[in-house]
Amino acid sequence: MVDIIFRLTVGAVLILALMNTVQSVALLVRLARHVARQPQWGLNLWLPAFTSVDDIHRWIGAWREVLRPGDPALAKIRASVRTVVGRHVYLALLSHTWAMAVTAVAPSLV
Repeated sequence: MVDIIFRLTVGAVLILALMNTVQSVALLVRLARHVARQPQWGLNLWLPAFTSVDDIHRWIGAWREVLRPGDPALAKIRASVRTVVGRHVYLALLSHTWAMAVTAVAPSLV
């Protein structure tokens, strides 16, 4: 019985992890498209070459401009990111809960 519960839990965790991975990649693509719509940011936003502290400040300022509140497209991306993070937390709690339950139950089954 414990073996079946363990296999079902592992299967559920793997399916949820796969869903999280697929949605995370889709969100990264959506963010890249959102950034690509603005020509002033360019490739330096993704692959910065810092030569001074001012370059770092400009890069952080550019990301703040990209992630500014009030943009409807970014609001949808943020909502989806919250879903992915929530699912990841749920996945971690689910797997740890079942691991603790099996650990507590297994000694009494032997």
